[in-house]
Amino acid sequence: MLCLTGPFAWWETLRVDTMTLLEESEVYRAMPLTSDRQRIGFYNSDDPSRDGPSKKGMRSSAAVLEVLADCSIIAAVNSPETFSAALDSPTQAIYLLTGNPLNLPEMLARARDRGKVCLINIDFLDGLARDRYAVEFLAAHQADGIVSTRFETLKSAHALGLITVQRTFAIDSAAVTAVLKSLGQFVPDAIEVLPAMATPKVARRVHAVHPGLALIGGGLIENVKEIEALLASGVRSVSVSDPRLWII
Repeated sequence: MLCLTGPFAWWETLRVDTMTLLEESEVYRAMPLTSDRQRIGFYNSDDPSRDGPSKKGMRSSAAVLEVLADCSIIAAVNSPETFSAALDSPTQAIYLLTGNPLNLPEMLARARDRGKVCLINIDFLDGLARDRYAVEFLAAHQADGIVSTRFETLKSAHALGLITVQRTFAIDSAAVTAVLKSLGQFVPDAIEVLPAMATPKVARRVHAVHPGLALIGGGLIENVKEIEALLASGVRSVSVSDPRLWII
């Protein structure tokens, strides 16, 4: 080890003391290891030689997509109070639109223990920015996927092997055109369209360019008939926040 002397000796002493305290902490020891024995949250994310967070215990993206392909209704959880209801529901997929760095690890662990696929809408979280460091934090705690309106955030998630869902608001034709343009820069695993009833129209334009891209309808769904109509139109899944509609 390089031993500094002179005016910089204090820095080497501080660095060694800090790392010693860090390595002795329970939080540090409990964190999963990356493949090169660096610790999650303490490696340099700009280092191209790192392999990223360990995927031990994580479902593969193919396995997650297989579950989502058979999941007609996704439980959209927008408050901690409804999270337990989502875990108890028949649906196998959950959107988390709530959470912070303190409660997300526990929520993800509970979903994993119940065999649920858990996708996190990073745009709605508290205490986390919508950047690659936040994505790495969620990947380290074994989130299955990321939902966002920002394709740069989704690109970071894709690089870590997570499922990506681009959320878009189909308020007019210009908004749909913007979505199609963004697909030239990055193609997610699925697109969520809000409001849900606009999804069939958006699907026709999207599938003209990307025939196999899955579309999910979300927002303003009030009853089972609307869900059935959307699924009959070719929409892959619908995300619903009303627990009464988490029926399959």
